[in-house]
Amino acid sequence: MLCNIAMAWQPTKPVTVVMGFAPGSGNEISFRKATQIVQQNNPGVTFVIEHRPGADSVVAHNYFLTQPADGHTIAVPSHMSQYVTNDIWQRDIKRFEYNTFVNVVTLGQSPLALVAHPSSVINTPAEFVVLIKRPGRPVNVALGGGAHQMAYEYIMHTQDGSNQVQAVKHSGPAPAVQAVASNVTEFGIMPVTVARPLIEAGRVRLIGLTGTHNIKTLKDAPLMNLAVPGISVYAGWMVSLLPGTRNDVIEWYQQEFARAIQSAEYQAWAADSFIFTDPQQLTPHGTARYAEQLRRSFAPIIKKLQ
Repeated sequence: MLCNIAMAWQPTKPVTVVMGFAPGSGNEISFRKATQIVQQNNPGVTFVIEHRPGADSVVAHNYFLTQPADGHTIAVPSHMSQYVTNDIWQRDIKRFEYNTFVNVVTLGQSPLALVAHPSSVINTPAEFVVLIKRPGRPVNVALGGGAHQMAYEYIMHTQDGSNQVQAVKHSGPAPAVQAVASNVTEFGIMPVTVARPLIEAGRVRLIGLTGTHNIKTLKDAPLMNLAVPGISVYAGWMVSLLPGTRNDVIEWYQQEFARAIQSAEYQAWAADSFIFTDPQQLTPHGTARYAEQLRRSFAPIIKKLQ
């Protein structure tokens, strides 16, 4: 049960926020909204975002580990990257384990969108699956994070995708969707909340969504699992502290961010942004439990990829 009793600790100087992706990621979008409310509730507390993109956030989190565990430097990692995919594609360069950090709350989760350039002849998930099996030409898919790559690998492994289909990695989801809009790549996979402005502007076309959360305001977009059964992959983002952080510091971040996330303002914004929140992931214990669940769910894919 959350309470509103003031904690003994709170930041005494601007908090540096290490962000592992280029500007415009779901990590940044959700964090900025939450901190807007946290700052309203705590006058004088400020956060300064420091972008350190590279190696699916490993560059940022390796750096994060070098900082003092005093609560004045935090990070905003992604679920899939930290809990699963960093152990596959970045295992030789990362200096941390999936459970190294204290992830105090989950800011939210968003379905991933498969989008195409408007000139593409592909309009549905079923047509995309047919294409990747026998494309007859090179097909490129822009990716900007670990969850996006896991969704791509899941599709390719379960649907016997051709080696003519290639992933093109970007420093974040915003550059990935821009690549599709510019027709640099025909397709892309990224959080729907990041793709939304370009979908609504008609610069990319929404083909389908991962998971089970349909979004009626996006022209009743079909779910990818109609053509790719079991593709329950979401982008998710957390507030993270360093190992060894004092309990009173952890309590302040947990209380204040959970309070912000549960507010009517944040919940209305999240619904409008195609982000859903899970009350069970508003504590370090809840996020740790989700980590184990996620790793179990994707263990077969991890084994294949490793």
